[in-house]
Amino acid sequence: MRRCYIILLSAMLCQCARIGQPSGGPKDIDAPQLLQSIPENGQKNFNGKNIELVFDEYIKLKDAKEEIVISPSPGEKTKFIVKKNKLIITPENDWKENTTYNIAFRDGIQDLNESNPADNLHLAFSTGPTIDSLQISGYVTEAFKEKNPEKITVALYESDTFNIFNHKPVYFTKTSKSGNFTIQNLKSGTYYIYAFDDKSKNLKIESKTERFGFLVNSIRLPGSADTLKIELVRVDARPLKLTAVRNSSTISTIRFNKPIDSLNLNSSIPIIYTFADTHSEVTVYKDFEKSDSLKINVWATDSLHQKIDTAVYVKFTENKKLDTKFKMSEWQTNLNPENNLLTAQAYSNKLLLSINYDSIYLQLDTTNFQSIEPKDISVDTLNKKINLSIKLKIDKKEGKLSPVLLFGKGAFISIDNDSTKSEDIKIKIPKEDNTGTVSIEINTKEKNYEVQLLTNDNKVVRSFRDLSKYIFKYITPAEYRINVIIDSNNNNRWDPGNFYKKTAPEKIILYRNSENKYTFPIRANWEVGPLVITF
Repeated sequence: MRRCYIILLSAMLCQCARIGQPSGGPKDIDAPQLLQSIPENGQKNFNGKNIELVFDEYIKLKDAKEEIVISPSPGEKTKFIVKKNKLIITPENDWKENTTYNIAFRDGIQDLNESNPADNLHLAFSTGPTIDSLQISGYVTEAFKEKNPEKITVALYESDTFNIFNHKPVYFTKTSKSGNFTIQNLKSGTYYIYAFDDKSKNLKIESKTERFGFLVNSIRLPGSADTLKIELVRVDARPLKLTAVRNSSTISTIRFNKPIDSLNLNSSIPIIYTFADTHSEVTVYKDFEKSDSLKINVWATDSLHQKIDTAVYVKFTENKKLDTKFKMSEWQTNLNPENNLLTAQAYSNKLLLSINYDSIYLQLDTTNFQSIEPKDISVDTLNKKINLSIKLKIDKKEGKLSPVLLFGKGAFISIDNDSTKSEDIKIKIPKEDNTGTVSIEINTKEKNYEVQLLTNDNKVVRSFRDLSKYIFKYITPAEYRINVIIDSNNNNRWDPGNFYKKTAPEKIILYRNSENKYTFPIRANWEVGPLVITF
């Protein structure tokens, strides 16, 4: 009896050992291998319900709904169930007749113990007598970014009347870690291709939050479609709308559903208006009889050149505007040593009523001063931005100079009759021995473009337009990068394209050196270049 008990116990221990990870021995580095599948890869006339895959070891799933991509999709609620070394896929909807399906498993299937993913596993089958064999491939990039994005949904649509914000694609896949994609087992026909960051996992573009890109021209299969490049942009593509008007005792606020790019308000009497804290709100300063209401015609566009042309009525109410202190942002200054031109910019939190020029001047040294005149300052009322531009009357040969821009108390007065505090701003004069230069040569057939020199954190330091040769001088030693923006419509800005108008984003070139690096150092008393950029 005791002998039987020992034999039974040994059998139980052996059975348990097959499930758990064995102690000791070499680490398992082998990926799960597919032994058989129903249907088989390439099978035609499949009429079953479930898909079954059997592997040579116990498996587990990792983010199955994210990693296992079935195209065309059989439904969002498709189930993935693991039983030991078997995966069972149950579609939410029945497989369509005479349709080729492709399944890319990516990293969705892993071994139980070491999480080794099944390597490059695909399964294609057809519910009809033929299996489609055409494919589209390429890669996805992101505007102004060095690294190609991964896990981006690339989708195909068969009609040019679809809406990527409302309709789901017929075929889709996801990019690899390097940004590459391939959509296999396609039938002949005409397709339109889009890429988007499907954060909500609903195969639709959430236009407010998700990155997306597209190719303007259609793709015809069979044909050459193996080096496609799709560039993602970050833009709120919702149609522009005016959402609300809020009135108080002194101002009215017009609110939009998204930031606007340009604005014009007009009425039967002159009105003053500015952007509020964001570009999605506009503040109107009221100066008419309190018993009246005023009709204002509103014309606005967003960054995609979508327009709105409407009218609103503003009036006085008993609601009081919150009192806020008048403040200026930090002044951003830049002195060009080649021509002694000083430029400075700052923003105010309130609309300016007046400027006291007697309280603004430059102290060039201990005995010399330079006054600031009205021609030296311009005000962007809409953005509440103050610009100063003046040539300093200095001679660098005189020795050490340390000019200071001085704003006395009350230099700027707001519409509420409160004023700014005094402020002293030291002006740095770059010296040739402590700075470097960058020589640029452009080789292109493009007529309009802008070349930007940026810091490593993507702040624009200098730029030039439409020149074949240029030298950036007096550059502070640091790491820099160069971007080139192709300004196709010559409007002095980068345009992100427009899905509704089928216009593509303007091209962007990120300079890379011979070592395939996007950044390069600038050292003191040293010249870099010429850097040759061809596009």
